[in-house]
Amino acid sequence: MKKLVATFVGAACIGAGGGAGVYAALSPASTTVVRQVTVASGQATASTSAFSVGDVYNRTHKGVVEITVTSSGAGSPVPGFGNPGTQQAQGSGFVYDSKGDVVTNQHVVDGATSISVKFWDGTTKKATVVGTDASDDLAVIHVDAPSSMLFPIALGDSTKVAVGDGVIVIGSPFGLDETVTSGIVSALHRQMTSPNNFTIDDSIQTGAAINHGNSGGPLLNTQAQLIGVNAQIESDSG
Repeated sequence: MKKLVATFVGAACIGAGGGAGVYAALSPASTTVVRQVTVASGQATASTSAFSVGDVYNRTHKGVVEITVTSSGAGSPVPGFGNPGTQQAQGSGFVYDSKGDVVTNQHVVDGATSISVKFWDGTTKKATVVGTDASDDLAVIHVDAPSSMLFPIALGDSTKVAVGDGVIVIGSPFGLDETVTSGIVSALHRQMTSPNNFTIDDSIQTGAAINHGNSGGPLLNTQAQLIGVNAQIESDSG
């Protein structure tokens, strides 16, 4: 478990190193930015076949989850919750391994008093935070679930990402689970600001539609491999 946290969370200072990588991606008609984080190179899955958007969805959607976070803070009570100031927020995530580890954004789970994860079949499980890194806006949470429910998404090779490549996004924008959008890699080496105001270089911009609720979900290439983690939306409306 500690090794997993170090892989995703402790690699913030490694920057745009070579080898397999995970990113923190952003938005649509806005911007999708992605932060490269080196991961264990042995986990990358080699593939040269390009799949359709539908094929990528069929191969990966069972590994995408919807995350609902309850937290305490100022504001109106959430319907169904008795305590004033109790708030809920939603995001996305993806299954990292068959042990129940799930990756999402740090800002999705920040301040959470409880976390629930909804899987592809509608099953909901409670989750606990394993580790977070605000500088990379990445977090690892854990669910106790049978391996039959867990479908890890294969990791892609960050050195192969190029402008113009096709990409696919799966997540829960506005709570609409398993929503699929597609686009291309619009630019590389963008900058974004992490939740703790750390400047993240070497981010990826994509034209794939990403909205609130997509945060923490996967950005996939046309080989159905993970190349990014949706993190921010840049638009005139915020």
